[in-house]
Amino acid sequence: MCDCIKITYLIPEGVETTIEINVSGTFGGANYYYWTDGVNDFYLFWNTNQWEVSSTLGGFTIAFIKDGFIDCPDFASIPAWQTEFFSVFTTEACDPDNCGLEDRIYRNYESIKLPQSFVEQDRGLIECCCVALVLGSHGESWENDVTSFWMKLSDGTDSVSFDILDCLGNIIDSFTTTAFPNEPNAYYATCDWGQILTTYGQGEYTLAITYSISGVSGTLLWGDYKLLPYTIQNALKTARVRAIFNGKQTIDGIDFTNSNVESTHRFYGYIGNRQPNMEIDNIIYDNREMKRVIRENLNDYEIITDPEDECILRPLLELFLISENELFISDYNAHNHSYRYLDLPTIVSESPAVEYKDFSRKAVLKCKVADKFKNSRTFY
Repeated sequence: MCDCIKITYLIPEGVETTIEINVSGTFGGANYYYWTDGVNDFYLFWNTNQWEVSSTLGGFTIAFIKDGFIDCPDFASIPAWQTEFFSVFTTEACDPDNCGLEDRIYRNYESIKLPQSFVEQDRGLIECCCVALVLGSHGESWENDVTSFWMKLSDGTDSVSFDILDCLGNIIDSFTTTAFPNEPNAYYATCDWGQILTTYGQGEYTLAITYSISGVSGTLLWGDYKLLPYTIQNALKTARVRAIFNGKQTIDGIDFTNSNVESTHRFYGYIGNRQPNMEIDNIIYDNREMKRVIRENLNDYEIITDPEDECILRPLLELFLISENELFISDYNAHNHSYRYLDLPTIVSESPAVEYKDFSRKAVLKCKVADKFKNSRTFY
């Protein structure tokens, strides 16, 4: 790799210029170089099988060469430039002793792990694809589901788009991209399913992220969803957790601090079985009469899923129950003892447990959560 190159160029009706420039970063699997003449910006970069010059990185070509090697744009002896912008354009590697790097101890290259969509192997089981149920409404918060999704890029030259696809895989809309306030080059978007219901109607949708990172483009499928309007009938037999994320998530390598990203996760299952866990403190007086000092209900509740596939349980285990700063529980079962579980603020109090079913891909998750605010108390 050439850390330093010497470029000689002549713009028509201009003055021949020679400059030495160092590597600016990486693009397309090779180093790229940037310079400016005070008016115009120039980028020299490797594009598939040739070196090109453009006013933007990866942009419209104003000069290119059909020969050369990816490791170094050394064209001093190859006058094969095809251009209308330059009358002269040659490059050569700098003299290692005079390239301006002799005092450099090391060079730091930012690295990024490219996102990958996980595609399950076909092991012979006849099962339908995994689709999450979401409900849309413009009523109460517990009636409308929202889904947030995010991605971290490598630098400011990368791009990302958060899209929604129809059942045929066509992009029908893109969401507003929001930057994380305390994580450079990281972005998120939130899908309001009530708005999607109003605009496009009920049906099956896919959330996807289209990205370009260090010259590599791709699409990450976030999840498949079945959207229905909120009604008691559509919500029956389901439960839901709603979370606000506002901390450092090492799983994603993103600092969510001060972002207050909101997302929900609906599943077939049950939330309830309140236990008061009453704390009792009494005192016996001289006359042997016992009186109350403090009584406090330290309520906890159970989250119990139906036997579900990994795509339903994984977000609970890897995101909602481990990364929440605020957690709200809702239950929509007809047989629940209480119908008051509607965005009740809670916090995880015990580790989730997963029961795996023999000879099946299904599993059941159980987890205990407790009141977020401990204000059910009396004292003397």
